[in-house]
Amino acid sequence: MRISVSSMLVFLIGISLLGGSARAQMPVITLEHLTTKEGLPSNDVWCLNKDRHGFLWIGTGRNLCRYDGYSFLRLDSLQLGYCSGVSTDSKGDLYTSVDTRGIARIDRKTMEVTTLVHNNYDDQDIGNDLHEQGMVDSYDQMWVCDYTSVQRYDIARRKLSRYTFAASGNGGDVYQYASFFEDHQRVLWIVSELGLYYYDRKADKLVCVLGPAAVYPENRISIRLSRGSQDSAGNLWIGGYEYGLIKYSPSDHKFSIRKAGFEQNDVVCVRESRDENGRNALFVGTNDGVSVYYPERDELYHLPEFYNQGIRIKDMCDDAANGILWIGTSDGIFKYRYRNIGIRTVAIPPGVVRMPVKVASIQPAQEGGYWLGLSHSGVLYWQPSVNKFKLYRYAEEEAFADKVRTIGGKPFAFTDKGAFALDSSSQSFQPWQEGMQLFHNKDFRDGLLDKKGRLWIANLNEGLKVIDPSTKQELHLWAPEEGRKLVYQSYIKCIRETPDGRMWIATCSRGLFYFDEKNAVFTNIEKLAINKGKRLGGECINAIQVAADGSILVASWGGVSKVAPNGLIKYSFDFNSGKLKDTYCSNIAETPDGRLWFSTNEGIHVADPKTRTVRYLTTIEGLRSNAPVGFYYNAPGELLLGHINTLNILDIRLLGGSVRSPGIALASVEVKGKKIFQDPASEIVLQPDENSVNFSFTTLNFEPASQNRFSYQLEGYDDDWMDIGNEHTVSFANLPASSYTLRVRSSNASGIASKAPLVVRLTIRPYFTSTLFFRVLIGLTIAGLIVAMMRWRVSTLAERNRLDHQITEWRLKALQSQMNPHFLFNSLNSVQNYLLTNRGVEGAKYLSKFSKLVRRIMENSNHQYLSFEKIIDTLRMYVEIESFRFNHEFTYSFDIEENDVLLDTQLPPMLLQPYVENAIWHGLMPKEGDKKLTITARLSDRHIICTIEDNGVGRDFSPRTEGHISRGQEMTRGIFEALRQRDSEARIEMIDLFDTQNKPAGTLVKMIIPIENV
Repeated sequence: MRISVSSMLVFLIGISLLGGSARAQMPVITLEHLTTKEGLPSNDVWCLNKDRHGFLWIGTGRNLCRYDGYSFLRLDSLQLGYCSGVSTDSKGDLYTSVDTRGIARIDRKTMEVTTLVHNNYDDQDIGNDLHEQGMVDSYDQMWVCDYTSVQRYDIARRKLSRYTFAASGNGGDVYQYASFFEDHQRVLWIVSELGLYYYDRKADKLVCVLGPAAVYPENRISIRLSRGSQDSAGNLWIGGYEYGLIKYSPSDHKFSIRKAGFEQNDVVCVRESRDENGRNALFVGTNDGVSVYYPERDELYHLPEFYNQGIRIKDMCDDAANGILWIGTSDGIFKYRYRNIGIRTVAIPPGVVRMPVKVASIQPAQEGGYWLGLSHSGVLYWQPSVNKFKLYRYAEEEAFADKVRTIGGKPFAFTDKGAFALDSSSQSFQPWQEGMQLFHNKDFRDGLLDKKGRLWIANLNEGLKVIDPSTKQELHLWAPEEGRKLVYQSYIKCIRETPDGRMWIATCSRGLFYFDEKNAVFTNIEKLAINKGKRLGGECINAIQVAADGSILVASWGGVSKVAPNGLIKYSFDFNSGKLKDTYCSNIAETPDGRLWFSTNEGIHVADPKTRTVRYLTTIEGLRSNAPVGFYYNAPGELLLGHINTLNILDIRLLGGSVRSPGIALASVEVKGKKIFQDPASEIVLQPDENSVNFSFTTLNFEPASQNRFSYQLEGYDDDWMDIGNEHTVSFANLPASSYTLRVRSSNASGIASKAPLVVRLTIRPYFTSTLFFRVLIGLTIAGLIVAMMRWRVSTLAERNRLDHQITEWRLKALQSQMNPHFLFNSLNSVQNYLLTNRGVEGAKYLSKFSKLVRRIMENSNHQYLSFEKIIDTLRMYVEIESFRFNHEFTYSFDIEENDVLLDTQLPPMLLQPYVENAIWHGLMPKEGDKKLTITARLSDRHIICTIEDNGVGRDFSPRTEGHISRGQEMTRGIFEALRQRDSEARIEMIDLFDTQNKPAGTLVKMIIPIENV
């Protein structure tokens, strides 16, 4: 919300208005009003201060808050309580006094609030009920007051000291409510209702210099003081209840009191600042409003927007860095921006003309003055050197002066009600009949006297006419149908003549024409061959001006252009380029540096054709409004703008210089909708479920949002820079767990970017299940389980093999216990047969061999394993007995390789015997004819290759009956199954042999026995 004071009556003291002119100029200021509607916690504002980072801190009747130019930040722990003081120490930490707490410290990095000294309303000591008006001096000493004393809190030592006065206030009560400020020499001043004091640091005491207890006798007066400050000259200015404005000089201890102008007011506070023209002034806050005082001229003005509403002023803060005066009141905050480098404001004095009035046209006049065409009443003559204004009225009726021109030394006004010329005798503008009689329509837009002495007149709807001033007759320079080209579905806005004598006509909306006098035609420049593919900024032209080089400058709806004298469109700035804040370009000028200055409804644009950049000047820089009407470039360095009731004078040389780059700061961070506070320089570390983050930024120049632009880059997510326009927040949702670096840049309305980007480091921790540690742990666990399972499997298989082997051995022992008796039974039957057949000698031999075999079998039965050599020996004895028993019906042979490794190999005793027995009994005995048994053994690649071959009837001769031999073979196969699990080559092969006629010719048993795994 912006409030203008130029249209309001002000109280002028020490200034007289004589004959419709005024030398003095009342302040013309523009205010922005911030209240609870904009987010302020309370409209009752008690104190204002800026911290070292540039944030504004505001103490209200409800709590303390921080303002960054966009939003108000409230601290959760300070949600309630009247705040009377806020200040910063040398480290940048904040200290405040809140009535519900006492003295509190706010950490500059984390915004954590700590109460240092509590207010205690429950005990009998009234000296600790209040700690108000908190202020930290340059020695890091915090000063507070209550109604009984002044107190100093030593921040480093955390010690509170109390200072009391002997003097009493009105009525005899000791009333020592006070405020504090420090001057340029670091002297602390105490402004008390008992007088003015300073703090003697060496003596650690308060010294009164003005008041009943003053050390200077001439200063011992009864006075009640409120708040004070120091001006640039070193004088102290102090507000006095019922006493007016007090000036005190520390150098000579003299004081003066100005009561005039404050008879009905209490002066609450005083602050030196600047007015709209950059002049030093004192802004005086009273219980009813704000006044502006110029001490050197003893001029005092009361600003009516405050006094008309009776707004109580409580504190002021001068923000010199941004050129802003902050005013805390009972109705919120008022912001007055006074930094207007290169811009002066001149107000039309009240009483000169009926207000409000627009300054619509500006034309130079004699003696350095100007003719000001107005929206009504007439034409003003303004003499800047003495700041005098004089109104020349229209003779018959009021009109809107579109253009004021000086023709033949006489001012003319071209208005919507006719064309008027100044009549010196009547001191008024009279209808110009010579021009008006040529047209039916009374809406005139322009006129000029060309180099040939011809008078050109532009009518809005009826086009152009030319008059010979000497004869006052119309000159017909073109055919009627040619003239109608200018107003066909269009109308004329203005006319200009270039140094080459060519006339240029601006129309809306047919574009720009020039008059080709030789051919008596009007030529539209966009129809020229040299402009093929080129176009003006817009077809509806509002104004044209002649540049120093003879070019035509064009301001139109849509943009601006520069056109060469031959009609070539040199360049344009239009809305398509995205550089303009507004498409309505109403006036234009070119400065010596080649830049174009043109007005719009969004301020003044400054376009640089070399860099294709556009800079903007608005009310922020000091313009009276963003939509000036009057426009005149006074080469080489002055631009005049006409507004409502005022003019701006722009110093091109100052405004055309370098523009300060904006700052950039982190205002707040929100995680899942909740604000978090920590040191911005430190990394922000968030938990996995906190991956939705919102960042707010600020330039801390407190300009409108439309004047600041932002762009950002989130390194680690997207390395491209993103332009977010004037949005000052950026949000990220569902960010993956990772580390990021956020960079933010700001730029102002002039396109100047911040010198260095804001850098915020952010880390979002992964869920534990997503961490590398967890993955490694899972991998190790799985690997461990696999290893454990493999070991368990190997162990289980080994145990199983061991058990299988043991079971096989038990089975072999059982087999031995079965086979040996059977063998013994058969052998004894053979002995009996020898005896019965009277073959005693053979029986004795047989019995001898049999007894050796029995002894060997008995010895072997006690061993689980035997060497291969003993096994073969036992097998020899068995085969020999069987051969003897069967009356040597078959022959046999043993082919055993003489190899120590082979012969020493340990094998189960009954590994070969079942197959040898089977070859004899079932292979050889049923056969007729030659019978032969061959047993071989050799060593090959750590394996024993053993064969048992017979040339018997074969396995298919007759079915076998189950018995101990088949079970022995089964046990032997079980042993080989166990061996195969440890060595895949271990096996028994049963091979049937055939003769040449494919008849069974015996059986071959082949055993491959591993040596290492036996």
